[in-house]
Amino acid sequence: MTNIVKDYDKIGKRKKKEDDNHLNKHAMHLIRLFMMAIDILVKEEINTYRKDEQELLLSIRNGSFQKSDGAFSEEFYELLAEYEKKLEYAAKNTNLPEEPDMGKVQDFVMSVNERVVRDEI
Repeated sequence: MTNIVKDYDKIGKRKKKEDDNHLNKHAMHLIRLFMMAIDILVKEEINTYRKDEQELLLSIRNGSFQKSDGAFSEEFYELLAEYEKKLEYAAKNTNLPEEPDMGKVQDFVMSVNERVVRDEI
């Protein structure tokens, strides 16, 4: 996130409001992706609907963690560090295998291709 902020700051005569909106959207997606990765590692499921975290994510997107100078607040970076720690712990303690079962992956890909060819999907 710090690198993205620096890149936006380098742009000359930028559209501040538009760029801030993009930065806030990046920040929201960053936290959402951490949430999803943790769910995959811990719950072994993909959850794209973030009802329980919706208020937090929308507050990030709406600029609640961005200061008037365009930088992000220390609170945001603390939140980010918290999610990084959670992800690191989840990765070390997951029940998922180190490597995917490539045979199952190939079987799945072949079944999808077959259904496409038969115009079933």
